[in-house]
Amino acid sequence: MEIDRIASAKSLSQMQFKAVGNASKQRIKLGKVRRITQVLFYLCEYSVYVLTFYLLMYLKVLPDYPLVDSMNPIVWANDVHVFGKYMFFLGMMLLIHGFMRSQGFLFAGKRERGLTEDLLFSAKATCYAFLMSIGITFLLKTTFIYSRVTLVTFAVLMLVEGVMLRAAYKYASHKLNERGLLQDRILIVGAGKVGNELQSTLEAEKRSKYKIVGYLDDYKIGSEVIGKTTELESVLQSQHVDVVYITIPSERSVIESILHTIYKYNVDIRIIPEMFDRMSTVFAFHTDSSQPYMEIVKTPLRGINVLLKRLFDILISSVLLLLLSPLFLALGLWTKLDSKGPVFFKQVRVGKNGVPFSMIKFRSMRVDAERLREQLDKENAVSGGPAFKLKADPRVTRSGRWLRKYSLDELPQLWNVLRGHMSLIGPRPPLPDEVAQYTNYHWRRMDVLPGMTGLWQVSGRSDLDFESWIDLDIQYIERWSFALEMKILLKTIPVVIKGTGAY
Repeated sequence: MEIDRIASAKSLSQMQFKAVGNASKQRIKLGKVRRITQVLFYLCEYSVYVLTFYLLMYLKVLPDYPLVDSMNPIVWANDVHVFGKYMFFLGMMLLIHGFMRSQGFLFAGKRERGLTEDLLFSAKATCYAFLMSIGITFLLKTTFIYSRVTLVTFAVLMLVEGVMLRAAYKYASHKLNERGLLQDRILIVGAGKVGNELQSTLEAEKRSKYKIVGYLDDYKIGSEVIGKTTELESVLQSQHVDVVYITIPSERSVIESILHTIYKYNVDIRIIPEMFDRMSTVFAFHTDSSQPYMEIVKTPLRGINVLLKRLFDILISSVLLLLLSPLFLALGLWTKLDSKGPVFFKQVRVGKNGVPFSMIKFRSMRVDAERLREQLDKENAVSGGPAFKLKADPRVTRSGRWLRKYSLDELPQLWNVLRGHMSLIGPRPPLPDEVAQYTNYHWRRMDVLPGMTGLWQVSGRSDLDFESWIDLDIQYIERWSFALEMKILLKTIPVVIKGTGAY
């Protein structure tokens, strides 16, 4: 009896061993197809580069050797005394280029770059390879031998050809994916909201890179649910699976059991963390006292980025205050002559982290505007929030209406920027009464310095409702970058000139 039990266990173990091996073979086969496709593409790409270099030599170098048979590249090695030098440069440049490309592939791991990212990386590799090759020829004192026009033209053609070839490769991959030859087959653990959103996102992938095998879920049933989490191993053995996404809540025991099951199979494991939709795009992994944790970073605008942004604000605000001083004088006189009251209007606003400050503007309203506010609350043009705007506010003066249309009333805020109360770009500073009605979500816009212009100002200004303001402000905070700063700054100019959405 004991012998039969041992034999049965051994047989079961052998069957499981074979099942794991068979499942791995399918993944290995797919990997081979992908590698062969990439190798063929790289051979094609570098063959094009070599042919391009030979063509340039034929057009630019061979005319200096009229006695050489220009149609026979084989004899160039003997009859063109600079041929070896040019071949050395070509080999050196292609070697550096290939090394950088391979390093980029290795560091990227299994993650496939998008077309734009891939094109930028290829262009960067070409530029670096060319500059490094030129540097090496300078050190070897052979720079004077080469035709500068030939080398520069070759580098430019490599850039153009690289872009065209990468686009062709992506197109070919897309066609192969459509036929199911290179697709990653996805198994999703968890058929809840996160799992369904993941399926929609993967199926919307334009390059048809993914095919959903199905869901595993302990509590839901349906045509797409192919089993429970306890059936994971049998599904991995019976189905060809390349990637397993775990989208269930973080129950340590359940996930640990799932992971131990998956580990022995040749599949990628990806876990969608809880609250992923609130982590935006900014988070960092750390280890503290041997305990790993994920830190949610409120905004990339921190550390050196804060210093650089502050230096930029100081420089630009100082220059503009100096250059615009004659305009300040003219607008101040106009404001004074148009209506009774001071030239400047100071108002308490709420800044970063809820700290109040006094914001300064050219006065655009009557001096009793605050007193008349209560009578106009019912006509508020901003829906769904505490902010207050009127399209035809009777409190606005004649000069003020023109100043507001082109945002000239806000120019004195350059002084607030110089003092550090505000920034050139950021969420608009709200009034204390508005902040008193904020939800916790609304308070996110207080994580950075308020600005003179921002993402929502260049996306519709006062024509947007309050929640749209908030969403755009938080989008700016969570996705901050210098590129986004410049984009907002450049888009502000035409928006202000047109007076779009301002009143």
